[in-house]
Amino acid sequence: MSTVLWANVLEGGNVRSDQVDRYALYKHGEKLDSITRSLGLPSFLGICDTTDARFNTSDDDLPPGVESTSEVMAREGVWMDAASAAGYLGKILAHVREQKTRFGLLSNQHDEVVQELTEVSEFVTQHAGAAEKFNFSVVM
Repeated sequence: MSTVLWANVLEGGNVRSDQVDRYALYKHGEKLDSITRSLGLPSFLGICDTTDARFNTSDDDLPPGVESTSEVMAREGVWMDAASAAGYLGKILAHVREQKTRFGLLSNQHDEVVQELTEVSEFVTQHAGAAEKFNFSVVM
């Protein structure tokens, strides 16, 4: 089992996840973080919530009355404003495409990163009217 990112939006206090494994975005998160910092954007890693991974790798129990890590993430997770998310992702995507950014030492996963960013951008756009917040969750 590998670690991946899932795209999520928060709508009315409930997490809606695309539940699509985004391995390239997880694998190249540090490089994407460097790109966002160079563009003066919020940290890419800063919107990657680790609630699910934390509970799955520890002996911690969910708080009483809570049925899933999504509920914990909804209340305590890291998020960005959903209204800003589409523009944020669009700026990253444009930069990666224009610069033909290389992702990987042995093989170039540029196309995979572009595809995953495009899919997440479409997911955010689909939920733009109802979503208050956006994040990526680290899923194991």
